[in-house]
Amino acid sequence: MINYDNLPLRFSKQVKARFNEIEAIHNFDYGIETEIALCEILAEILPDKYGVCRGFVISGEGNRVGDDVIIYDKMNFPTVRKNSKISFVLKQQVPAEAVYAYIECKNAILDQEVLDKAIKQTKDIKNLLYHRRSEKNPLYDKDGPVYGGVNRDWPRQEPMLKNQPFTMVFTRNWDTSLSIDQEISLLTPDILVLGEHWLATQKINLGPDGIKGAIFFDHQFPAPLLVEKVEGKAFGISLIMLMQALESITLLPINWYNILNEEFKQ
Repeated sequence: MINYDNLPLRFSKQVKARFNEIEAIHNFDYGIETEIALCEILAEILPDKYGVCRGFVISGEGNRVGDDVIIYDKMNFPTVRKNSKISFVLKQQVPAEAVYAYIECKNAILDQEVLDKAIKQTKDIKNLLYHRRSEKNPLYDKDGPVYGGVNRDWPRQEPMLKNQPFTMVFTRNWDTSLSIDQEISLLTPDILVLGEHWLATQKINLGPDGIKGAIFFDHQFPAPLLVEKVEGKAFGISLIMLMQALESITLLPINWYNILNEEFKQ
């Protein structure tokens, strides 16, 4: 078994310790503190090419959705405010073409309405991102992965698009009695991080053949998000899934010509 000396657990402990360190200075009475803390953690861990900010994803037509944590292409989209700790307090607007991932972040989800609203936010983000210029991924198994010479109805390992949208709901605390949206659609969030012990991802247990799952939610596979206990490892596993998703995404260039054409024709 390869787990790099239990890296998921070590990551989880580091994230939890970082939250505790920040909580000692600032309480988490309001959602903004959790968002800022998560931004700081991601900015410390992710490679330099990924920018992290709080704010909105905007389309070329001016549609604006979300207001939590955005991971974007820092190399090709310079934000007006640099990623200092102060900047995380201020919300930014990031073009859809520059967005790698979006995280709806809550300190606690103890109410069904709050959970449903958080999931809806991620769906709104995906809906907008799916309208950006995209490119099909030739490695996507449209007919399902082949196992034993037969096409299987399992989650695909590769995403459908090269610039596939990736969304997450993240909360430090949650009520285990709450029910997860069972809808299977193009807009379903890819992962729910439900405190430090629980995750919801799309997986299927095949018994002797093991567990088959995917980083990106596969809407063509007939299985909803599955909540499972991962004792003390949720933060670490989700972070590894996020990094794998980011590595799998190739964003297309921002079409600056559209902006210039609009300006010069006025």
